[in-house]
Amino acid sequence: MNKVLMSSLIGKVVKINRGGPEARTGLLLSAGEDYFVLQTKEEGVLYFTSRHVKSITENTKQGIEFESEGAESLVWSSAADFTSMLGDLKHQWVTINRGGPEKIEGVLDDANDDYLTLIHNEEVIRLASYHVKSVAILVKKKEKEKAEDKAENNQSSDSNQSSSENKSNNNSQNSKKSNKNNAKNTNRYYYEIEAMDY
Repeated sequence: MNKVLMSSLIGKVVKINRGGPEARTGLLLSAGEDYFVLQTKEEGVLYFTSRHVKSITENTKQGIEFESEGAESLVWSSAADFTSMLGDLKHQWVTINRGGPEKIEGVLDDANDDYLTLIHNEEVIRLASYHVKSVAILVKKKEKEKAEDKAENNQSSDSNQSSSENKSNNNSQNSKKSNKNNAKNTNRYYYEIEAMDY
C-alpha cells in the first residue's frame, strides 16, 4: 500500500485487513511513506506499517459504520517514515501488534531501521523492526480505566452510604419497637401488682 493510495483515503472510514488480530475499522488520519495512522474505537490512535497490510476496504455506497469520538483532541505523529514516527513515541508505553504471540507491551526505549528496544518490568526486549505490524499508545486506555475505577468507587460509596442509612433506619425502627415492647411489659407488671393488692 503506497502513500498515494493511502493519501487518497484520508478522512474516510476504512477497514484494514479482512480478519484476525490486525483487522481494524477506523478513520484514516494521516499517511507517511511506509505507514499510516488510523483512529480506532478500541485503541484510539493506531499506527500501521503499510508492508503488512493485506487489504483496505472502503464502502463507497453506504460507508462503514464508525463513531468518531473526540477526533479534534487527538494527537498523532506526522513523521515522514515509520522509523521517524517511532522516534516520536520514545519513552511512552506502547503495544506492538494487536494480538497473538507477537503482541508485546512496554516502554519504547529506542528505535532504528533494524530493531526496536522495549523495556517491560525487568526485561529489555529487542524486536526486529520488520516484524512490527502496528503500534498503539496506551495512554487513552489507562485514562479510561482510571475513569471507570473512579465511577465504580463512586457507585460503591453511594451504595455503602445508602446501606448505612438503611441500617440506621432499621436500628431506629428496632429501638422504637423495643421501647414499645418494654412499655407494654412495664404496664403489664404494674397491672399485675395492682391486681395482687386487691
